[in-house]
Amino acid sequence: MALKPIFDKSPLLSLNALALRPGQARVSLPRLSALYAMTGDAVGHPALWEGVFRLACIVEAHPMEEPVVRWISDALAHQAEDGSLPGSVTEQVALLRAAWAMYEHEAKRPLLEKLALWCGWACEHWDIVLADQAVRVSPADLMELLLGLYRVTGKKPLLHLCERLRAEAMDWSGALHTFSVQRPMKRIIAWDELAQGMRSEEDRESGFYTRQYLTCHGETLGDGLRCSLMSGQFSGSGTELSAPKAGWEKISRYHGAVCGGITADETLGGASPSCAVDAASLGAWAEAFAALRENWAFDALDTLLHNGLPACVADGNPVAFQRVNGLDADCGTADCYHISEGAQLRALNRLCRGYAAAISSAVTMKPDGLSVNLYVPGRYTVPTEQGVIRLNVAGRDGSWAVTVHARQPVKAVIRLRVPGWTDEAAVTVNGLDIGDDCVGMSISLDRTWQDGDLIAVRFGCGLRVVEGYHQSACVMHGNKLMAMPATAESAWNAALCGEPSLEDGHVTVPLRRVPVWNRKDAVPVDLPVLPETEGETFTAELQPYADTPSRIAVFPRGKQA
Repeated sequence: MALKPIFDKSPLLSLNALALRPGQARVSLPRLSALYAMTGDAVGHPALWEGVFRLACIVEAHPMEEPVVRWISDALAHQAEDGSLPGSVTEQVALLRAAWAMYEHEAKRPLLEKLALWCGWACEHWDIVLADQAVRVSPADLMELLLGLYRVTGKKPLLHLCERLRAEAMDWSGALHTFSVQRPMKRIIAWDELAQGMRSEEDRESGFYTRQYLTCHGETLGDGLRCSLMSGQFSGSGTELSAPKAGWEKISRYHGAVCGGITADETLGGASPSCAVDAASLGAWAEAFAALRENWAFDALDTLLHNGLPACVADGNPVAFQRVNGLDADCGTADCYHISEGAQLRALNRLCRGYAAAISSAVTMKPDGLSVNLYVPGRYTVPTEQGVIRLNVAGRDGSWAVTVHARQPVKAVIRLRVPGWTDEAAVTVNGLDIGDDCVGMSISLDRTWQDGDLIAVRFGCGLRVVEGYHQSACVMHGNKLMAMPATAESAWNAALCGEPSLEDGHVTVPLRRVPVWNRKDAVPVDLPVLPETEGETFTAELQPYADTPSRIAVFPRGKQA
C-alpha cells in the first residue's frame, strides 16, 4: 500500500496519511451504540444514509446486513441511463457518498460504475450541478467524493470537475483567512434585517447579507474547513492548506471552544456560555478535524470526542442544542439567533458523520506503518506494505494498552500521538521502557512487530484551569471538561475561589456564592466579571461535562480567587 502524490500539478503535496476504511475500525462505546439506535427510522432521509452506514461499520458485526444497505441499493436502482438520479443535486450527492462508503467497505465494481456514470452526467450537465446552492456553498462533500474516486480510478475528467468546482464555488479559503466577526451576530444585525436582506439577494452567496450569514454559520463553517483542505489537496496551494488552522484560531478566540466545539448557536452567538451549542455544528467540526489529520486538529477533535459530542446523545434522541451553563436538561432555544428547520434531523445526520469520521481517523495508515492519533478503545485493522497489523486499544484516563496482532512478523513504524493536554508521557514495549524517545508531538516505534506485542502508554492527566469568557475559569482533567451538576435549587451561582484539587480520581473546587448572577429561562445569563462573593467557602465535586445534563462548566472567578 504505497501512498503516492495525488496530482501532478501539486508536487509539494503527497498523501502522508489515510483514514481507515469502513469496517477497519470497530469500537463499543455505549454512546455510539445509542446514537446508532436513534437512526432506525432513517429510511426516508437519504441525507442520513452515509453516516448511518459508516456508523454501522463501527458498531455492528455484520454491517452489510443492516437495513441501510438495502435503502442505498434500492435508491441506486433508480439511476437513469444517462447517470442522473432522482432528487436535487444535494440529495444525489448524499446518496452517492453513501454508495462510496459501501464501495470503500466492499470494493465491488458495480458500485464504482454507478458512481462513474453519475460523474459522466455531471460533466455534461455542470450547469445543473452548480445551480444547486448547497453545492456552491458547501462544495466539500462533492469535492471529497471526486478526490476519492480519482485516487481509485485515476480518471482525468474527475480532476477537471474538481478544478471547476474549486473555481466556481464559494471561496472558503478567503473567508477563513479574513474571518473578522468578533461579536455575536445578533448584536451586529437583527434577524429580521438579515432575513430580508438575504431574500433581496435571492440567497446568492456573493451578496452581503447572505455571505454574512454563511460565514457565521457553525455547520457551514465546519464544511468550509474541509472545502479549503480539499481545494489545497487539489491545487497544492499553501494559502488553501493553511486556511483551516487560521480560521479555527480566530473563530475559537472570538466564539469559544470550551466544550470541544463552538460554544454558540447556529450563527455563532459568541463565547458566552449562556448560548446554546448546536449539535449539527459540532458534528461538522468533528468531520473537519478528522479530515485535516494534523496535531492541532487532533487535539481539538480529542476534546470534542470526550465532551461536546457525547453530550449530544442522551435519552433516545439527539440533543440538538446543549448548554455549557444551564440548569435543566431541556436547554431551550429562546436566546438563539436563528434556528433553521429540521434541527433534530440535521443533528442526527452530522453526529453520525462526525462520530464515524473521528473513529476512522483514530488510527491512520502511513507509508511506512501507522499512527495512533486518538486513544479510543476498540479494534483497528491496518494494511501495510509488510502485512496487516491489528491493534487492540484498551484503557482510560491517560493509561492505555495497545496490543499488536499480526499473522507474521511485520516491520513497521507505529507512531503514538502525544496529546497537547499532557505534560509527560511514558511508553513501554513488552515491559521495557523506551526512555528518551518520549519527546515531541509523537513517539515513533520502529521495529519488527510480533503477534502479542504490548505497548503500554501513560500520559500525565493532571488538572488545568483554562481562562475563558469574562476572565472565567474552565477546569480540565486531561481531555475532559469538568462541570458542576446544577439545578435551580442547588448552589449553581458560585464563583471559583481557589485552585481545584484531584484526590483518588475525584476533582473538587473551592467555591463561594455570587449574590448577583441572574438567570433567565433556566439559563444563567452572562457571567459576572470578578464578582463579589459572600458566605463561607465550600467545596463541590465536579463531574465530566458529558455526564451532566444540567451543569455549570464555566465559573466566574471571585475576587478572592
